[in-house]
Amino acid sequence: MPVTYAMSVAAAGDVIRLAKMHLDGGLAEDGARLLAHSGVRAMQRREVDVPDKWTVSADGWGLGWTLYDWFGAPGFGHDGASIGQHGFLRVAPEAGVVVVLLTNGGDARRLYEELFGELLRELAGVRMPEPFGPPAQPPAVDLAPLTGVYEREGVRITVSEQQGAGRLVYEFVGGMKDFSPPLEMDLVPVAPQVFAGPGSGAYSADWMPVVFSTLADGTGCVYIGMRAAPKVA
Repeated sequence: MPVTYAMSVAAAGDVIRLAKMHLDGGLAEDGARLLAHSGVRAMQRREVDVPDKWTVSADGWGLGWTLYDWFGAPGFGHDGASIGQHGFLRVAPEAGVVVVLLTNGGDARRLYEELFGELLRELAGVRMPEPFGPPAQPPAVDLAPLTGVYEREGVRITVSEQQGAGRLVYEFVGGMKDFSPPLEMDLVPVAPQVFAGPGSGAYSADWMPVVFSTLADGTGCVYIGMRAAPKVA
């Protein structure tokens, strides 16, 4: 079962049992083998780096798991979200610690940051990164190469420059056009291709990462919520 799907329909205890099965090399609680040990290792082995290292605080991906480097301590896990629902799973394998949060209301991202930061520090000796946000003195960034229209299935993202500042409009189109009103935000530079936008209640009350990158074929793209939208205009 895909991890995101499991987190959307399972109780917290079920997600913990799923994670423990991976800690135990693919064995269920009754000793039955559900995954080959090689498959477990592959899921926890880095397969690709990610341009957006902030939305789920991940440094890279294995086969399904997001992978973390908490200041030298390895970790794996996954996040998931649906309309009004958010799930967070973090595993500190060296300490044998699993932490799960499933919620259907409130500022889920801020709760995750505060709760997991405290629990992983106390239970696993792990220090998580600071919450994402712009620096006190944002750097000067050339916005011109980044402006334009980006699209992925059901979503159009328009990036413009207004009075020297970045402006983003995120809207649902096609079959998803009535899903939600357009989201508009100013972009505060964090690095040459990384920006912070005011959080949307669905993501956070604080700051949302907006990350520009280039696909393997040279196409520019923007990552919002870990999803890549290629540049079309």
